[in-house]
Amino acid sequence: MSWSLFKANIIRKTNPKFNNNNINQVAKIWADEYDAAVKRGKDFINFESIQSGNKTIMETLFKVALLKGFATPPGQNFSLVNEFGNGVKAYWAGAQMKPFPIPLIPAPGSIQNISVNSNVVVNVGTWPIYPPLKPARKQETMVDMFILAALIHLFSIGGFIQTTSLYPSAPSPIPAPGVIPWTGYLVPPAIPIPNINFPSEDGSEPPGIEQPDTDINISDENGGDNIGQGNEIVDELDGNTSLENVISVSIPSDVDNALEIDKIVEDFKQQIQMGGTKCE
Repeated sequence: MSWSLFKANIIRKTNPKFNNNNINQVAKIWADEYDAAVKRGKDFINFESIQSGNKTIMETLFKVALLKGFATPPGQNFSLVNEFGNGVKAYWAGAQMKPFPIPLIPAPGSIQNISVNSNVVVNVGTWPIYPPLKPARKQETMVDMFILAALIHLFSIGGFIQTTSLYPSAPSPIPAPGVIPWTGYLVPPAIPIPNINFPSEDGSEPPGIEQPDTDINISDENGGDNIGQGNEIVDELDGNTSLENVISVSIPSDVDNALEIDKIVEDFKQQIQMGGTKCE
């Protein structure tokens, strides 16, 4: 699930014209959609996806944020996106990552990794805080603000992969424990959609087509599983996984213009750097 599908589902499922949402329902929708979105992603280096996060705690903190919003008198500074950051960070606290694929880059001192024993998130990252802004008149604007903060936040999370690796020894390498640190996580800027021309008589048509976020219709409800080998996200970014390029590819231009993203991103980068992680 890409961020555009996340946005489409949030807006559709919380639309008061079709759903009589209460706080519990809204919190659950946001938690479910965020969980689905990040499970489509992978870490930058080893291409391993999250297996399970603390979704229940995140949902509870989303409820707290919504209740706080209702209790805040008009005219006082309040940002639901900033408050939602508490839930997102709780989601990543101790989150378990999938044990595959086996990292190609050997653990320090080793020559090859032969298995992954565990992969746990130990750094929940820094959720960038928006300065006081005028309340968003449209729900869509608030969702865009959340996506931008969430995208940048993922650059700052990190963890450790515990491996069994082979270490140099005579007459043959010996297996021993290894530890591989990682930082940064990325949700793909494109999602595969079914190819209506598959199967073709000559076998030339692939079963799925990569569709950019900006081409997804707001009514889309389903996103297929990414069955690639791991580096397809990097390929979609032409090998450039810098924060600026990820934002450029993932955030539509109309959103960029509406939020003045350049100014916001510079401030967010400073916040994350002060938290101990650089975005470059």
